Amino acid sequence: MARRSSHTSPSRRSRNNKKKSSSKFLYIGIAILAVAIVGTFIWWMTRTKGYQFQRADLDEYVEISQSPNLLEDGASVYVDMSDGMNFAYSTPESKAILQSVINKLAAVPGVDFFSLADQKITPLEMSHTELYNYMLSPGSYSLQRAPIESTLKDIVSKRKPALMMTDFEEYKGSVIEQAAYAKESFINWLAMGYNITFYKWAFTENGKQKLMFLAVFDDNANRLGSMVETAVRMAAPTIETYVLGSRDFAYPTSTQYLSLKQGGNYHNSVGVDAVTAVSEKGGKEDYVSYSKPFASSTGTAGQFAPLDISLGEFAEYYPLGVRWADAIHNAKQRQAAGVPSEEQFTHLLRNLYVDFGSQDGFAIDNIEVRVFDMQETMKYISGARTSGDSISIKVLDGINRPEINMVFTAGMEANRSLPAGWKEIFVDFDEKFDGTFMGGNPATNLLRANIVISRATADIAKATSFFSWEGNPSLANSVKETLTASSSNPIGRILYTYYIKTLSE
Repeated sequence: MARRSSHTSPSRRSRNNKKKSSSKFLYIGIAILAVAIVGTFIWWMTRTKGYQFQRADLDEYVEISQSPNLLEDGASVYVDMSDGMNFAYSTPESKAILQSVINKLAAVPGVDFFSLADQKITPLEMSHTELYNYMLSPGSYSLQRAPIESTLKDIVSKRKPALMMTDFEEYKGSVIEQAAYAKESFINWLAMGYNITFYKWAFTENGKQKLMFLAVFDDNANRLGSMVETAVRMAAPTIETYVLGSRDFAYPTSTQYLSLKQGGNYHNSVGVDAVTAVSEKGGKEDYVSYSKPFASSTGTAGQFAPLDISLGEFAEYYPLGVRWADAIHNAKQRQAAGVPSEEQFTHLLRNLYVDFGSQDGFAIDNIEVRVFDMQETMKYISGARTSGDSISIKVLDGINRPEINMVFTAGMEANRSLPAGWKEIFVDFDEKFDGTFMGGNPATNLLRANIVISRATADIAKATSFFSWEGNPSLANSVKETLTASSSNPIGRILYTYYIKTLSE
């Protein structure tokens, strides 16, 4: 019995150990599973979802990329004091122009006057009254050979706004220069992104017909130009003008939208976007125009623009509430027969107007839209903003922004309701676009759609007509050479930018 007992007892102990071991492994397994579940949940809750676009990234980009190309402060006024100018100011009308310009610019802080005669550029350090009397006195115009070419080079090197009052006759020895001597300075000035506005009137010198010019050298801010314009128009409202604009010339631009919270996208008869469902609530992720009304709360002089004039970057952001394919479908539905005219879809984006007639050098024959993927740029800005790093425009320009073709098309048209020179610009879907981007770019990426000048023709005939007079082709030829310089051609100039993103995947 004892042996049985000793035999059976170990057997019972073995079964109990197996049960305890199984339970132990079960508990460990459950614990591991629980840890795995908790870990998975934590990972899921804290996982990196990748870059999520915020309009604040685009706001930052637009602000950083604004780089106004402005001239130095102040201005220079160069007055041709050669004896021929007595003939130029011989009529009451021409004398009134001279008087008005002097009264407008004399004694203005930062505006310096210079006399051009005897091949010298001489400062005129006089009070307002002294300067007025000096320039209105025929006896002050007693010398010859105003150094026009040297003055032009002086203007370019100073990079300050300038006004020249001259007939542009440059003497080489005792004869008038016939070559296009001014072309180098004109081309260089325009290549820097600046413009020249000419005012002219005819006069007779010893029986010979000539032309007198006021030439304003200025940037797109037009600080000096606006002052001269006011002065000249007060004395001669119908004076002939010619604007020689650079490639970067700022064409006057306007929009006619339903409100400041809405853009040029489709809206039906009750103001609803039933095609692209652009978010238009005025919030921080909604549609925005980056050119805005401007005024100071204190009414500071110069810190104001009327509500119909917006200042800032010519760019807008459109967050679409539908997929691209759905937007295309919706547009086609509202173009179908039977849709009331007030509900008809006309263009994807419209009601943008540009005054191409505001410069005289080029006929703008056509525009187009070029589309680029901005997602990597936005991702970089987001990371820099999160980490507090400074953002360099040089670094931004180095980020790849692949072009995407066959998404949009653009065109322009004039109608009777627009002033001469103004045209409406519109954007539509490319007929081959089905909602999928070429190159495999994700359809939800932010797009930059630039409206650019695609074809322009130098108006040589207009330049010849405005600047020529018998016996002196030098100025006309200088302007023609300027227009045909590659640096002056406006092809590729960005007129307006639409940033567009669908929020629906």
